Amino acid sequence: MEEKIGRILEGLNPEQKNAVETIHGPVLIVAGAGSGKTRVLTTRVAYILAKEDLDPSRILALTFTKKAAGEMKERIRAMVGKKARGVVMGTFHSIFIRFLRPYAESLGYPPNFTIYDQSDSVSAIRACIKELGLGEDRYKAYYKPKDILSRISKVKNALFYPKDYRNNSDFLKADSAAKRPRLCEIFSLYQDKLKQSGVMDFDDILYQTNVLFRDNKEALAEISSRFDYILVDEYQDTNHAQYLILKKLAARHHNICVVGDDSQSIYAFRGAQIANILNFKKDYPECKVVRLERNYRSTSNIVEAANSVIAHNEGRIPKNCYSVGDGGEKINFLKAYTDQEEAIIIVADILRRMREDSAAYQDFAILYRTNAQSRLLEEQLRRRNIPYVIYSGNSFFERAEVKNLMAYFKLVVNTSDDESFKRAVNMPARGIGAVSLAALGECAKAHSCPLFKAAFMPDYEAYGLRGAAASKIQAFCRFIEGFAARIGVSDAYDLARELADGSGLYPFYKADTSIEGMARTANVEELLNSVKAFTEERMGEFADNGIPESEFPVVTLADFLEDIVLLSNVDVAEDKDSNNKVALMTVHSAKGLEFPYVYVAGCEENLFPNIGMLSSKQEIEEERRLFYVAVTRAKKAVSISFAASRMRNGEHKSNPPSRFVREINPAFVENPLSDDEPFSLGGFGSRGGFGSGGGAGGSSRGGYSGSGFSSGSGSRGGYSGSRSSSRGASGASSHSSTSTSPSPSPSPSPSPSSAGVVRPNPKPPIIDSNFVPVPMTELHEGQRIEHNRFGAGTILSIIGKFPDMKATVDFDEYGEKRLLLKYAKLRPIKE
Repeated sequence: MEEKIGRILEGLNPEQKNAVETIHGPVLIVAGAGSGKTRVLTTRVAYILAKEDLDPSRILALTFTKKAAGEMKERIRAMVGKKARGVVMGTFHSIFIRFLRPYAESLGYPPNFTIYDQSDSVSAIRACIKELGLGEDRYKAYYKPKDILSRISKVKNALFYPKDYRNNSDFLKADSAAKRPRLCEIFSLYQDKLKQSGVMDFDDILYQTNVLFRDNKEALAEISSRFDYILVDEYQDTNHAQYLILKKLAARHHNICVVGDDSQSIYAFRGAQIANILNFKKDYPECKVVRLERNYRSTSNIVEAANSVIAHNEGRIPKNCYSVGDGGEKINFLKAYTDQEEAIIIVADILRRMREDSAAYQDFAILYRTNAQSRLLEEQLRRRNIPYVIYSGNSFFERAEVKNLMAYFKLVVNTSDDESFKRAVNMPARGIGAVSLAALGECAKAHSCPLFKAAFMPDYEAYGLRGAAASKIQAFCRFIEGFAARIGVSDAYDLARELADGSGLYPFYKADTSIEGMARTANVEELLNSVKAFTEERMGEFADNGIPESEFPVVTLADFLEDIVLLSNVDVAEDKDSNNKVALMTVHSAKGLEFPYVYVAGCEENLFPNIGMLSSKQEIEEERRLFYVAVTRAKKAVSISFAASRMRNGEHKSNPPSRFVREINPAFVENPLSDDEPFSLGGFGSRGGFGSGGGAGGSSRGGYSGSGFSSGSGSRGGYSGSRSSSRGASGASSHSSTSTSPSPSPSPSPSPSSAGVVRPNPKPPIIDSNFVPVPMTELHEGQRIEHNRFGAGTILSIIGKFPDMKATVDFDEYGEKRLLLKYAKLRPIKE
């Protein structure tokens, strides 16, 4: 046995060994990021199994993530073999659900009750707010779904339900003071909806477990008697309800070991109480405290940078975290003009690192604050044929609702597309069943024609297609024909928006007020946002080619499909290692994970931190801890990106870089922000260079402050870090998934929509892959400038007001051109 125990303890530092060997009585392990806490927990379980003669199921180990539980169990199995299988290990909620199911009916729930996650709950609250007539503008400031859910979560974790809430004068007074006196109604309606659906949310699981332990002493005795040892991971994230459950489970033996880091407490929105870890010693005066401060994960620069940020929090346990590794790279800031450019820069930087460091796809993680940020990142990864995996979500373009609307787009552009026809014809339901579609298929087969055309064949009845069904199919086809006739003359976004509404698809999803239905509606809206962004990108290309704004060609839905279908159909080769993919996830999903290279995207005010101006100090500190978690996921390098303009809800929004960016000690940053640059915390618009919805911030896909970079230049021109284009004015494009350097665009050819426009000199355009433009307000008449495609020139005049300023430029090689500065990409020539 001693030899086996010796192998288990091998390689532990003194502090870790101390934590592992203290198995009796309460133990508090204060573990900094990357300090080996997972190893300590798993080794501790293995040590107990080796040291004590007991059934493995007598050990209960609780974590906050399924992945962490799985990895811990595998490590234990490697140390003690099959005995590890019997350990009761999982997330708090998954384990407590096991406790509840046998007693569910006594609590008023079916044994097969289902669970809503955080996003489901937010959507449900939003539905309740609307149903109660509180969704109007005059109420929005007070009845914000996330705020309401946070309030409900906290009172539920304090073990109050609607009936208790309604009778609590303090709660009602607080709500009135906060100008949300009807919060109790929302709470009550929310719980009614959950109960009617046979559903619990995260907080119900904890609440009902407390009710079970409170009201059913036999259940408490039976469940608590199963365990002799309790281990709790991420104790800093436990809430009051979890705290009480753990106290009752450990009351018999006090053999409870908790591990946590107050600097990584990121679940206050679920009612987590950092006081639980701070007061552990008060609850168990006999407890032993062990500190783990050596960081084995990250380089010294990363650890010190993270320390410099979290030091701004007041509510924390003092720790001297330090790295046992070398200094490593400094933090790198990636500054972008738009959210799409941000995605392009991130993906280009990943490719650069793969070349320079011989890194694999799986070495990279892109973290973001909200799930909606994944779309642009996905697009750019697809363009470069980079395999990726999204944690806690499906690929945007694989979601059914996105595919459904895309089917309408495709059918309008090509009515002979049978697959799109079959997907769209009865979505939403039009009373066209499988039998009718099968009959239509037989007719099409007999006439060797598309389904669309077969619907109008005079002999369709001979194949079993009855009159009523045929009339419905023909009505659908005529609807599509009406849009198809406009494909060459209507703006892509306008047509897409009308198609989504007119087809009934968008109203169909909008009418579904279930949690899942509202999520599908949001995805459809995001697809429409991408169409709008694409049209703006094309306008930027036209502007770069010197076409006057009044003569811009129409950007059609066919143009959009040509672009987006290539993204959706990229054939990503299967690697021998199926896990060799870039990871995309929210920061919350990244908790407990680590990667050699981490990119933290969207680090702007009102996005990260994802809060408003009136947020409390506690909420700010919560977001700062979340940022700390993001940075400390990295082993070798951290890149932090932010954009001057971001598309949100169909509009361009500008916010300054996150306050957390400024809080990083510049000594640990490769390219720190200066106080007087446009990206300063004082605001992107502080120098007039950036503005919401225009200016140098430009559009999400077309503006780029007028850079002229096309959405296709990632894989079609080999984007290598900055903006360039491989498209000509005609919109033609080439595809090269392996190219790493830009290729010249063909000279544009005349088109009916642009007849009479003076064309550029047919000399190949000058393309500088490292071109960085300046805000339009830094330009003036007589200035020598350069354009990343037309090269050097002199500004002859500037007219108009920001953000619609126009410049006449005499280019050395291309002659005189008039440019819209919100699209044009110019910078002064340093003489």
